[in-house]
Amino acid sequence: MTATLTVAAPAVAAKSRNSFYRPELDVLRFFAFFGVFLFHFAHPVDFYVAHGIPRPVAAVANGFMQGGVFGVDLFFVLSAYLITELLLREKERFGDLDVRAFYIRRMLRIWPLYFFCIALGLIPVLNPAGTFTWRYALPYLLLAGNWSIIAYGWPLHSIVGQLWTVSIEEQFYLLWPPIVRKLSREHIATAAVVMLFISTAVRIVMVAFHGGMNSVWCNTFGRLDPIAAGILLATRLHGEAPRFKVPARAFMACCGVVSLGLVASYWHIHEPETLEWIPTLLGFPIVAASCTLILLAVLGLPGAMPRALLYLGKISYGLYVYHALGNLLSNMAVPAQRSFLQLAMRPLLAFLITVAISAISYAWLETPFLRLKDRFARVASRPV
Repeated sequence: MTATLTVAAPAVAAKSRNSFYRPELDVLRFFAFFGVFLFHFAHPVDFYVAHGIPRPVAAVANGFMQGGVFGVDLFFVLSAYLITELLLREKERFGDLDVRAFYIRRMLRIWPLYFFCIALGLIPVLNPAGTFTWRYALPYLLLAGNWSIIAYGWPLHSIVGQLWTVSIEEQFYLLWPPIVRKLSREHIATAAVVMLFISTAVRIVMVAFHGGMNSVWCNTFGRLDPIAAGILLATRLHGEAPRFKVPARAFMACCGVVSLGLVASYWHIHEPETLEWIPTLLGFPIVAASCTLILLAVLGLPGAMPRALLYLGKISYGLYVYHALGNLLSNMAVPAQRSFLQLAMRPLLAFLITVAISAISYAWLETPFLRLKDRFARVASRPV
């Protein structure tokens, strides 16, 4: 299957090089979050069967929800693609990169909400299990929360634990711009291939030396596949969007989603009891390829995007950061019974709480910093 790339008129092309915003990727951001959100409410197949749901339906639903855990990998592919694309556009337009301005933009976008959530996580009433202590908080404050999980295990029932993925992205943001500044487009693609080899080598070492269950899942060097895939996509597409037909896009998206569900359901690479060779060495590349397939299915999707989904995509960073808080508050509000109705009410209430908190956060906490961030933008990446 080959992509037919759009060819813009010179005036339109010149304008497009000065800005880069694709609304369909905002929608994809929301679904990446929603996958992670659903994963936290998944139950074993037998649970659904016990409540009258046919086993085949329960198995499909469970696989879909389990596969949602790889929404984090979809975020990695998206972030790497968008950041690399913006850096390449800036480099082509100005002949160089303003790395300092890039760091400032990232700090203004990520840090206010990130550090605010860490502060919330230290409040006793929002840390009922008392697991998020300073041995976690300090690494998280240093943007190294993922390494604290490898060292100490998960801070169970904490509203901050999910920020380990933000730590990995921040480490990527720190190291990648100076590399892009020095390398040509082709050498950037080569660097991405090297990242794939590094990630594979790290996983081989972790399996060989019986690394713990988080030694790959939370390891920056073991999770480079989706980041490398996003980089390769940016270097190969040259700023254009593939023009696949809608049926082809639907097929690609289905293949990607089904693959994620199968990897999660049968190989459990997100929560292994012990690291095994085939699931560890094949599972992560398959997940990265599946997420890339989903991104390609959406990128350049024709037609107007639903306004509600565009808004949810716009606040998706907050949705991801606050969803553990939404889950905690919904658990407090709904009695801890095992009835199917109450368990169905929890995710709905948690989602509504998460959206409400994220909307308020976006309006009052994030927007002032976003306005300041735009002053340092060399290539516009938000709608006017």
